[in-house]
Amino acid sequence: MSIAEQEELLEDICNDVLGYGPLEPLLARDDIADIMVNGADTTYIEVEGKVQASSIRFADNAQLMNICQRIVSQVGRRVDESSPICAPAFLTAVV
Repeated sequence: MSIAEQEELLEDICNDVLGYGPLEPLLARDDIADIMVNGADTTYIEVEGKVQASSIRFADNAQLMNICQRIVSQVGRRVDESSPICAPAFLTAVV
């Protein structure tokens, strides 16, 4: 692996363990008003009032659920098959 590939891998691992995984680059952007995730392979963002597809993908549904649980647990909520939608002010997650 090249140095650049090693750095990218390290950043991905840190984002996955300490942050919000593949969502981290989107969360770092000031121009994104909303992030909508519909499964591991489909993520949309809202920029300047327009919804557009994003290239962000999760490794699998397990990674997606882990990130969703990490987000909603901060506000005392949960996301699972019996409660598939959580929409606090900062999050809309549909499993």
